[in-house]
Amino acid sequence: SRLFKNNKCQILGGGSNILFIEDFKGLVIDINIKGIKYAEVTKEHVTIEAGAGELWHDFVSTCLLNKFYGLENLALIPGKIGAAPVQNIGAYGVEQKDFFVSLEGFDLTTHQKKIMLADECRFSYRDSVFKNNLRDKFIITSVNYKLKKQEEPNISYKELAEEFARYPDLKPGATDIFDTVIRLRTKKMPIAGKLGNAGSFFKNPIVTKKKYDYMLSKETDFPGYVTDDGMVKIPAAWLIERSGWKGQRIGDAGVFDNHALILVNHGNATGEQILTLAENIKKSVMDNFGISLEFEVNIV
Repeated sequence: SRLFKNNKCQILGGGSNILFIEDFKGLVIDINIKGIKYAEVTKEHVTIEAGAGELWHDFVSTCLLNKFYGLENLALIPGKIGAAPVQNIGAYGVEQKDFFVSLEGFDLTTHQKKIMLADECRFSYRDSVFKNNLRDKFIITSVNYKLKKQEEPNISYKELAEEFARYPDLKPGATDIFDTVIRLRTKKMPIAGKLGNAGSFFKNPIVTKKKYDYMLSKETDFPGYVTDDGMVKIPAAWLIERSGWKGQRIGDAGVFDNHALILVNHGNATGEQILTLAENIKKSVMDNFGISLEFEVNIV
């Protein structure tokens, strides 16, 4: 408790979504709590409690191996279980909140254990209360997910649907989705350990239908996907690529050749130089399209 009181804290859930732009003056906490166990089992569902230090992809693999379904679209996302609610990770038409039940953690303000349900976590697109009011004030120690015992494959995401459309005789199952997501992500992402990166650096911006229709009148191929609340999500990678940044670099800080949403370190770029590149991209997209990009990566 004294350590928490006397030091500024930075909590790591693997560190794959954090960019340090200077040395951190405080206490860095690397969560390494392990363990996966059944919390509740019914005829149709199973609720699984996982320690915050378990690797996310390994957890998804274990669930699928045991025929517990729902998380297969989230294969190969880096980081640990405890970071998943913080970021409300999502990919290929699924977010972790879709299967989230509750989490347990330690409140650094009250120094008390606390259980939080989904409503208290305030999940939204790549966001939660842990990135806002409880930022660096709460340590997640375990998370509960409620998964299905019967397969209900979700291929609603356009890229997945197009991939499986190539095989009209295949009725895709959870394992097919898992394998396909891994293949698609591997094709787009830098090889781990070969090229430093922080994954997708920017959130996909969400604009009004009126704004989107205006942009569509200017460029007929302007992509957009209508959300449940009638807004339109724009692919940030398209905006960045159309602004001429794909494959570009400033010194050793660069934009990945295969995916414009990913910023990479070609060798000796500092965190500050990566951030400068990101700010330049952000300004360029605003100048070209009048759309403001938000960082998905946490800047420390």
